[in-house]
Amino acid sequence: MIRRWISARLLGGRPERIHECRRCGSTVDAGCERCPTCGHGGIATYEIG
Repeated sequence: MIRRWISARLLGGRPERIHECRRCGSTVDAGCERCPTCGHGGIATYEIG
């Protein structure tokens, strides 16, 4: 399942954006200014694909 997901993202399709806390690594919603898990204000955005 994971292999299929990774292959689909790397070999084609539209890019996907992932937003996560720089401190704890929790995934957060787009536009989130603070991590709901740890309260840290540093949110990283990665584009995969």
